[in-house]
Amino acid sequence: MAIPDRLDRAAEGARTQFEKGFSAWACRHGLSDWEGWFSTYDETVYEAVLRDVGGGDRVLDLGAGDLRLARRMAERAERVYAVEVNPVVVAHALDGIGLDLPRNLHVICANALDVAVPPDVTMAVLLMRHCRHFRAYVDRLVEAGCSRLVTNARWGMGVERIDLTRTPVAFDEVREGWYACRCGATGYSGTGERPLGQVTEVASCLRCGENELVGDQR
Repeated sequence: MAIPDRLDRAAEGARTQFEKGFSAWACRHGLSDWEGWFSTYDETVYEAVLRDVGGGDRVLDLGAGDLRLARRMAERAERVYAVEVNPVVVAHALDGIGLDLPRNLHVICANALDVAVPPDVTMAVLLMRHCRHFRAYVDRLVEAGCSRLVTNARWGMGVERIDLTRTPVAFDEVREGWYACRCGATGYSGTGERPLGQVTEVASCLRCGENELVGDQR
């Protein structure tokens, strides 16, 4: 699906990380380093997310940016809740969409950590390569009964589908191999080498509590 040129122009005009006042705004919302920066992803990333969206899904899009993905998900899902903290980005997006805003797309301009997870959500999307609050998002989604999370926030994992209904294993059970933690960190436990495709989901790891850092996002 092609995105209208007016939305592309709106996206370019919404890069507020280079504007006066951005640093104070980011500090007010607890966004450090690049976490509050707005940027789009390529079509491969969006297609990977869209493949997981079904007709009965009620999707929570965390950090929805310019709404281009949220709008496409709304064409497939029953309902989409799009949460974006940056009011300038949201304003540009809504101005570009105009009266074409779908009825099943609910746009919320707020910090996602300040918004209660809707109780009917079946799936969440978190495209945020520099997310430092991964554990908080996961815990809130699990508590609300959300069944899965599609994200690219964990370093080295690409776009992945996390089954939130499965209980992750204890870290000390990973004798040899790659792991991905609910805190957002990834790493290798052991002395040898195994393919990255074999990854064990763990509840905690040696890096938990290190300032909520997600991977090594350099």
